[in-house]
Amino acid sequence: MSEPRYPFVHLEVATDDVELATDRFWELGAAGVEERDESTMNGSSGPGRTLLVASFADEESAQSVAAEVGGEVQVIVGDAWRDAWKEHFQITPIGDRLLLRPSWREVPADAGERIVLTIDPGGAFGSGLHESTRLVLRVIEETVKGGEAILDVGCGSGILAVAALLLGAERAYGVDVEDNAVPTTLENAENNGVADRIGASTDDVRTVDGAWDLVLANIQAPILIDLAEPIMARVAPQGTLVLSGILAGQEDEVAAAFQPMTSVVTADGEWRAITLRHG
Repeated sequence: MSEPRYPFVHLEVATDDVELATDRFWELGAAGVEERDESTMNGSSGPGRTLLVASFADEESAQSVAAEVGGEVQVIVGDAWRDAWKEHFQITPIGDRLLLRPSWREVPADAGERIVLTIDPGGAFGSGLHESTRLVLRVIEETVKGGEAILDVGCGSGILAVAALLLGAERAYGVDVEDNAVPTTLENAENNGVADRIGASTDDVRTVDGAWDLVLANIQAPILIDLAEPIMARVAPQGTLVLSGILAGQEDEVAAAFQPMTSVVTADGEWRAITLRHG
């Protein structure tokens, strides 16, 4: 019996063109599209560039799309590739209190008093390795004092909401447009012992009720700008909003969309996070 074959189209674009190129892949029948920057394993060629990896049902479709968009087809044979990336996911301290542990690695004996955050990203974004995620985790560590209600917009693996709960938040709710984000978030919550304090759904943020003490949104800058009004409306009067997924040079435009909230920008490499508060 022959091994399965998985065809992908690789296309490197300017990071500013990612949204347009991704939309085109979906229009041409992609089953999924992954984004990789220069910090990602087998990623883009350098800063300001993003490698898009689009999967297709068969090689004929992949070849046709590659010819149209100017990409390159790569075919992976067999299933071993599914776990190859795990070798690059190591136990990582983040900030002063967190220790990020992939679910397939043992807790180290020298973990000390750090709070162990166990994550299996599954098919959802949010391993904690990306700069945009690390930025938010650091702000969460500084912000959560205990008892907060957390809303995670674009929750992915649930890593941000779960971290907030481990640091003392009372409850959390995550929303994401990707169906696989919901079971992944709930599984990671279970693995960290906080499943009774979190919920997740594919609901639109506009339909989420209530005012939240800490609202997190690690998404792309254009989406943040489009959703600025409903996201701001979910932040409690004395609450905090943390935005990430923002490249250097985009922070002023994003912050302007969230006025009159006041903002502080933090950086990690070419990525930026913005912490905002009312007044």
